[in-house]
Amino acid sequence: MQTYTDYKFYTNTYKGNMPESDFNKLVIRASYEVRKNIFNRLIKGFEEEVQLATCSVADLLYKIEQLETKKQTTMSEKRLKSESVANYSRTFETTDMTDIDVQISNQRNKIIEEIRMYLLDTGLLYRGV
Repeated sequence: MQTYTDYKFYTNTYKGNMPESDFNKLVIRASYEVRKNIFNRLIKGFEEEVQLATCSVADLLYKIEQLETKKQTTMSEKRLKSESVANYSRTFETTDMTDIDVQISNQRNKIIEEIRMYLLDTGLLYRGV
């Protein structure tokens, strides 16, 4: 699948700061998100807007990935809440993942908002209604 942008555009024009290895992995998914929202239309005349939208989506996907990693790390860490010595007893804290789940959900919802922000005036998002 062809991607809509490259790392040079991401760092020089968009001014992003994601590591190149992460960008190269996420730009494919970001391009897919943009492509499905513009219904696989030709982007001639709107290349820069599409590139900006793709960079923005890549940044959001990167944030989602970081939050999911944080969630997995937090879930795997068991924190000792209390401990008894006689008749040995240990209690571990339960971790509330609601906050991280809400943050992930918010980032996912931002994807369409970012695509709209960059592409609303291009006609690429027109659904024919």
